[in-house]
Order: sequence, then structure tokens, then C-alpha cells
Amino acid sequence: MIQTLVQYFIKNGHLDLPAIGILKWSKQASFWENNKFVAPKEFIILDKVEVTPSKQFYSFISENLDISIEQAILQFDHFIHQFKDQKMASLNFGSLGTLHKNENIISWNNLYNGEAYYKDLEMTITPVFEGETSTHDVQKDHWKIWSILLVVIATALIIYKQL
Repeated sequence: MIQTLVQYFIKNGHLDLPAIGILKWSKQASFWENNKFVAPKEFIILDKVEVTPSKQFYSFISENLDISIEQAILQFDHFIHQFKDQKMASLNFGSLGTLHKNENIISWNNLYNGEAYYKDLEMTITPVFEGETSTHDVQKDHWKIWSILLVVIATALIIYKQL
């Protein structure tokens, strides 16, 4: 069941767990700060609200486990009640994190580290003083020469082909 729930979470970005809450994938947008482009941050949070899973969720479980929708509802409810009835329990969602229950307190330990995928970018600006040419200007000159040379060669080949 856990593998199916992880697949649903990855596909939809959220997972509704009745009597527990919603696991949500959250993203903080990137921003510019002190000549540095700070990378976006991604994390998974547990929002402790009362929810009921959608028909789409139960359809996903039934298709994934190759069972009827009614059977999917029963198995999922049994799975949640089994977790809720234990005094101390944990559900490991692989590399995403772990859901812990200690008495009546449920918490989420996020293991997902989005920082491995995004890095901050630091911008350095070097001023060009009078009389100096920047490397950008020099590179433009080389492109002019190469483009003129390519036009001359292409024209010569066209004339040669005509003869």
C-alpha cells in the first residue's frame, strides 16, 4: 500500500490521509538577493486538516492494485485505522519522509532534499573602463569575420555549381 501511496503523491503532489491530514509538496519560488539568484526550495509538509480522499484517489489505488474501487476503499481505510490504532508507529514513505505517531501526536519527518537539484547562482559584474574592450566585444568581431567567410565560401560554391 505504501508504494501505491508514494506513486500517487509523486504524480499529484499531495496525499489525503483521513484523520491525519494532507501531505503536500510545497515550493518556495526563487528570488534575487545581493547579486545572488537564490534557488527555489522544495519540501513536503503535513497539513493537519480533516480530509476525505477523492474518487480519483480510490480509482488510482484500484487500478494500481488491480482490485475494485470498493475493495480499494476498504483496504485504504483498514490501512489508516491500523496506523491510527497503534500507540507508537511510523510509516516510511521511502526517500520522501516518515510519518510518526507517538500517542495522539502525529508528525512528519521530511527526508526529501530539493537542494540537491537546485543551486544558487552568484552573479559577478566586472566594469569596463575607458580605452578597454570587453571580451564580449572581441567575440562579436570574431563572429563577423566567420560569417563573412562563410558567405564568401557559400557564394563561391553556388557559382562553381552553376558552371
